[in-house]
Amino acid sequence: MMTPPRHQSRRSGRIRSSFRYSADDVRCKDCTRYDSGHPCHLNECVCLEERIEAGVVELNALARECFGGRLFRPLQRRLRDELNRQPFRFFLGDAHRERWTHWKNRCYGMSGRNAAALLLLTADEELWQRVLWHFDSSGFDFPAIRLSGIHPELYSIYQAAKTISVGGDNIVIEDLAFSELVSDRAFRLILGALLLCRYGEVVLNLERKTEEIT
Repeated sequence: MMTPPRHQSRRSGRIRSSFRYSADDVRCKDCTRYDSGHPCHLNECVCLEERIEAGVVELNALARECFGGRLFRPLQRRLRDELNRQPFRFFLGDAHRERWTHWKNRCYGMSGRNAAALLLLTADEELWQRVLWHFDSSGFDFPAIRLSGIHPELYSIYQAAKTISVGGDNIVIEDLAFSELVSDRAFRLILGALLLCRYGEVVLNLERKTEEIT
């Protein structure tokens, strides 16, 4: 399948296409790599982003497809166990969703990396109160944020947000395999932030679709 052009240049601006993929546009049997006699042999679907936009990807399957095949064994096991335990969710609850949505909308033009970091930093009210006055649409002033006395779980969430936002090795992917370093709740939040960072806000539609089904 070919991706249609999203825009064309016109002077200093550009025209954005209103085209959106539907389920009929992303049928596997229409893919040039499709083989009816065998399952797909690709490590990653070449049309994954289009399938996400069309809403035909199941959220747990997306998490497995994105991270499961490229991780070392302990992390693969933890990912499998977490996704088998309950349906995947980006938000801890309505309060988390409302905080993220409110501040994301207020900071128009926030980068995808910072939107993913914001997902983590708004997860807990205590953590968010420490961050609230130290960010804007350009990013976070991490050196100004004070973390003294914070719960260890929130510290790992904070470090993951910092790594996603500005890079570094405050927390590395291998750390996610160990529950003594990253709790189950933090693990799922970080996984969601990584998906949001990689694919953008369109992945949030997959959570809504899951909720509608259940």
